[in-house]
Amino acid sequence: MKVYEVINKIEESLPIGVVAGEDNVGLVAGNYNAECTGIFVAYELNREVVHDAFKSDANLIVTYHTPIYKPIRKITGPGDSHEYVLYALNKSLNIYSVHTALDVSREGINFDFGKRIGLQKMKFITPLPDRMYKISVFVPLDHVYRVRDAMSGAGAGVIGNYINCSFESRGKGTFLATESAHPFIGSVGIPEETEEVKLEMIVDKSFLNSVLSAMISSHPYEEVAYDIYPLVNPSPNYGFGVVGEMNEQLDLTSFLSKLKEVLGVKHLVCSAHANKPVNRVAFCAGSGMSFYRDALKSGADIYITGDVKYHDFRQSLESKMTLVDATHSGTENYVIELMMNLMLKIFESDLPVMTRRQENVFIFV
Repeated sequence: MKVYEVINKIEESLPIGVVAGEDNVGLVAGNYNAECTGIFVAYELNREVVHDAFKSDANLIVTYHTPIYKPIRKITGPGDSHEYVLYALNKSLNIYSVHTALDVSREGINFDFGKRIGLQKMKFITPLPDRMYKISVFVPLDHVYRVRDAMSGAGAGVIGNYINCSFESRGKGTFLATESAHPFIGSVGIPEETEEVKLEMIVDKSFLNSVLSAMISSHPYEEVAYDIYPLVNPSPNYGFGVVGEMNEQLDLTSFLSKLKEVLGVKHLVCSAHANKPVNRVAFCAGSGMSFYRDALKSGADIYITGDVKYHDFRQSLESKMTLVDATHSGTENYVIELMMNLMLKIFESDLPVMTRRQENVFIFV
């Protein structure tokens, strides 16, 4: 299996196309046409990861953090901030990064945390904007199911936890086939009226072209009449962070103890609030302070993220929402497990999938 074929399979399950353009995801270094000998999953690229991947004979390293985030002008070797990329390339290894593609979906790291800690009625803190379109297509009555199934199969009609969502309204279609036409209904040169259904479905931007292709190929008409409307609705399917409700209200001390157990961390930094009960919980893995105001608007009692600064804590004292820094790596503690499960699910026995333990870059003393 070629590297590009492996990547195509990964991207059928991960929303790489949804990720913001400034986030460097996908194949960041390597050869699309190389034969893939195996997959090595890692939190980030370093010398040990490259060494272990090379020893294991896996030539595709799939990382969470991308080793190339900002544009670079040169890679020169030891001491260079991107020396591990050069080290990998010298060993004919390919590097593919998923980063926020693993964050922004309902199957990603944030909703995974919500399940682990027991959140109900989960939603995104910050749904992605400008992602949704509505497609309206006019279909003869006896072909509605066929067209709808084809569109659904290509990615249309997904609203949160619901799939195959559509709306139908009946009406009358009129047309006149010219001499060069090959009408499915009626005859050339004769005005025609027929009962049709206006079938409406929403679709995310990344699936728009595939849905249009499926719609047209499954439609019986020679010329398919359809409309595409951009929507201002926030996406129900993609976004950052998660907010949801606990099964039972906990006092702050009990909740923080549970949080440390779930994340596998020994220490947390918490804003100096009174012991406010916790019911509604907001969480964003990694550096999530840019979503702080949206977490506040969500009505959360507590917001958990990483890389919180002193002035962030100072600001949080003005609100009623408790702020917790569980560290960047602590909030991403299950990334390797998620990525391994995904790779094993996709490739099963087609390719060997390996990993190494995620290492801490700091310790508490």
